[in-house]
Amino acid sequence: MYSGGITFSINKSFGRLQLVPDPYGLRFYYIPMVNGVEDPSSPGFLNLLVPLDAIGGLWTTTRAFLYQFESLDENIVLQGNEEAGESDTLIKLYRDKPTGQGGRLSGEETSWLRIVTGRSEEERRRIKLGPRDLLCLELACSAVMNLASQTGAHAPRLPEA
Repeated sequence: MYSGGITFSINKSFGRLQLVPDPYGLRFYYIPMVNGVEDPSSPGFLNLLVPLDAIGGLWTTTRAFLYQFESLDENIVLQGNEEAGESDTLIKLYRDKPTGQGGRLSGEETSWLRIVTGRSEEERRRIKLGPRDLLCLELACSAVMNLASQTGAHAPRLPEA
């Protein structure tokens, strides 16, 4: 378990995802469960900082899903270091296709968080998110944006023409 500061936990029978706000992003700290016990040494363990630049989109999509607004999925791709043999990381927040009349949202759609760090099954985590889980993700993203503002970590730059 990660300790120190404010954390938000999404607990499932197969593992726990702790969301740890940081001025430079949101730390995803995932510990798989093996035989009902957390095991940070097992395959699938993850300690990943999602960069600050990606938090605004994640926050917005999470809020849209939480409050049942129309929204596209959120895809975050973090480039791995090819020379070091690291694969890219995909973080995807999505929900099931709308089941309402005329393809509209019915409020019954399930939201999912997918974290893919490699090709093995353990490196492909898919977590079903309920309203409480979405609220945890939304509050964690809000905390990151507040921390970044207070510490001056957010230094946006316009792309050069």
